[in-house]
Amino acid sequence: MQEIAENIFIETEYEGVNVGAIRTRRGIIAIDAPSYPRQARDWAMRLHALSPRSVQYTILTDYHGDRIMNARWLNAPVVAHETTADRLRSYDKRYPQQLLESLSSRNPEFGRELSQSPVEHASMSFTKFMQIWKGGVEIQMFAAPGPTAGSIGVYLPQSGVMFTGDCVVTDCPPLLVEADTAAWLETLKQLENWPEPVQHIVPGRGKPCSLDALTAVSNYIQTMRERLQVHIAEQRPREEIHSYLRDFLTLYPDPPLPQEWLKKQLKYSLEHVYDEIQLANGNE
Repeated sequence: MQEIAENIFIETEYEGVNVGAIRTRRGIIAIDAPSYPRQARDWAMRLHALSPRSVQYTILTDYHGDRIMNARWLNAPVVAHETTADRLRSYDKRYPQQLLESLSSRNPEFGRELSQSPVEHASMSFTKFMQIWKGGVEIQMFAAPGPTAGSIGVYLPQSGVMFTGDCVVTDCPPLLVEADTAAWLETLKQLENWPEPVQHIVPGRGKPCSLDALTAVSNYIQTMRERLQVHIAEQRPREEIHSYLRDFLTLYPDPPLPQEWLKKQLKYSLEHVYDEIQLANGNE
């Protein structure tokens, strides 16, 4: 665990996603939860060591399975974007099998416990902006569409710390499987022109970074869009887009996630962006 600013802690060593904690006089505000139950239980114990008070809120930065499935271990009301809240409500009592299988394939050993995870629904949600004051700390949450329609960022004006969720990632490729890439590029522009000081950026995955990392993500998305736009303009078959896998994988030579899992995600990303462009062009 690293304290990146006074009373603001992050952990980047859990598999797949970064998690954060804001210590206030009233207790902890958690940001996201680890992907697997044993790691989530470990995180809950470490948060208790930071503050004897209970966790006050768990803020979820999107509805990806590797962020939402273990929020219950933090035993706190969930705060999320309204789209994420809707997705959680749609799951009723159990998560869909495809989420379980994706996480289990990423780490079969840790994934064995996932079938026991009941759904934790959101207690509070918002659409564009929400502000919380807790224990003398101001927490701003804002819509950051792109990775998902329910993606958000979290900004702490007193310290200049920003948690971006998957809108910014480092050390591994952005996951575009259900992205709105045009909205994502617009969100990155807004973050680049953030009106207040940003001292620390905590990405959704990978090591903390500076504003330069936003450019890397933007370039990745633009490159994929441009490559596929040319592919479509040349009227080449859809199945040939998989030949671009290697080019995009080599941009991140040492990712922290399993290579085979990433290959599958990148394959799905290429297919999704291809279909997204076709739809924008008026082609079904």
